[in-house]
Amino acid sequence: MTLRRRILLHYAATLSVSLVIVAFWSWFEFTEQREVALKGGVAATLQQSPFVETMEIVLYGGLPALLIGIIGGSLLMRRALLPIEELTEALEKTTASNLAEPVARSGNGDELDRMSAVFNGMKERLGASFTQAREFTLHASHELKTPLTILHGTLEQMMGDSGTPAAHRERITSMLEEVQRLSVIVGQLAFLAKADGGLLENTHGAVVLNELVRDLVEDLTLLSAAQNISVTLTACQPAEVAGDRMRLRQLLLILGDNAVKHNHKNGGIVLSLHQDGQQVVFRITNTGPVLPLELRSRVFERFLRGDASHGSAIEGSGLGLSIAESIARSHQGAVVFEVLPDDRTQLTLTLPTGLK
Repeated sequence: MTLRRRILLHYAATLSVSLVIVAFWSWFEFTEQREVALKGGVAATLQQSPFVETMEIVLYGGLPALLIGIIGGSLLMRRALLPIEELTEALEKTTASNLAEPVARSGNGDELDRMSAVFNGMKERLGASFTQAREFTLHASHELKTPLTILHGTLEQMMGDSGTPAAHRERITSMLEEVQRLSVIVGQLAFLAKADGGLLENTHGAVVLNELVRDLVEDLTLLSAAQNISVTLTACQPAEVAGDRMRLRQLLLILGDNAVKHNHKNGGIVLSLHQDGQQVVFRITNTGPVLPLELRSRVFERFLRGDASHGSAIEGSGLGLSIAESIARSHQGAVVFEVLPDDRTQLTLTLPTGLK
């Protein structure tokens, strides 16, 4: 049965019940009038006001019928809209990670059931496309590792060869740097492909996050010394989370490295760590060029390098923040980017403690 026909039948049933109530009370009033006329004659009948009789029909027959119509209509609309609400919620919750989960179908063959079937088919096609792209990235990165390793080794041998002219050494050094950069990009792509497929192998245990933050401050002090960037730790409360220590250290280093790269000479970096209920909150704020407004919602996109005026001068592949977000998600956390009113850039990492 189609949705339109089902709604029409329910609406007709509601109207029929309302009509029966009005008809019953009208019949009751007319029967009463007939008995009064039989017992008291026309004079007794005329003593009763038509207005009062009409109001009794409206009050005792019309109002109940109206209430039943409203209640029945509300139940009808709720029942009709419930599948639409469920389908809307399923659409809102659909992400690249749950494309294999089909939307529940009613099985009654109506328009919404057919729409759910169409949506499930679309999810299957999207899932197949994502899987194909992910597998291609994994296979491509795996196949590229071997020739890059061979090329890297060959260039190192040429650098170590005493017969290599000095002019050639400079070119080899340049090529060696590019090969190393390609190797890093290939490794990052493989990491993201595994993260998308839920293939990351994390060793979860108790991680003392405040120790990692203090180590990060020491690392950033060394990294930022050339630009005379000040590094300040305003708060570092004791905090433990359940996670992979290596991955979390990698996440903090990415955020710290991003703060150093996207800064200016004599700038500053401010870090803080505190526990808020069942969450640990880490913030890192830095001075430097402000990202254009149209790019702020895209900072976690892959290969995004910022605007043309700054992106080319900053080393990196544009994959760091994407990797940081993937690590945070694998720990049921999140990373949020924002620009503060004083034009400083702030990244906020929240992680559940996961400890009982």
